[in-house]
Amino acid sequence: MDLLRAIGLGLVVLLPLANPLTTVALFLGLSGDMNSRQRNRTALMASVNVFVIMMVAYYAGQVVMNTFGISIPGLRIAGGLIVAFIGFRMLFPQQKAHESPESRSKSEELSEEPEANIAFVAAGDAKYGRAGHHRDDHQFGVHRARRL
Repeated sequence: MDLLRAIGLGLVVLLPLANPLTTVALFLGLSGDMNSRQRNRTALMASVNVFVIMMVAYYAGQVVMNTFGISIPGLRIAGGLIVAFIGFRMLFPQQKAHESPESRSKSEELSEEPEANIAFVAAGDAKYGRAGHHRDDHQFGVHRARRL
């Protein structure tokens, strides 16, 4: 019974972090030229991806950080490097030699793009979810992150 209560509490706590109003506007903007069937399939796939990302970050984040000895400042540096890498990859996209741009439908692209999943989860949600396990949020930099 305690496990079900913990899972339910985790879902309730993560719901406001998903920022549903902004996410809906973002999704509709990205899927504007899709038909209803493609949009529904993409929404389902994106929802599953976001659910998995948020649950892993919430429930396993602290265990992983303790296991590998990762500190919050180290996590911030790694996060900055990842964002920079994704940004440069978006600036200079590489075309695959064996695949033309028309060969994949937009619905497949949207739900499989890491950038879309990151946007749907929203910046900092994974960090807030992981930091929610701590009693002293200030010690782990959550207050400073909220001001950004």
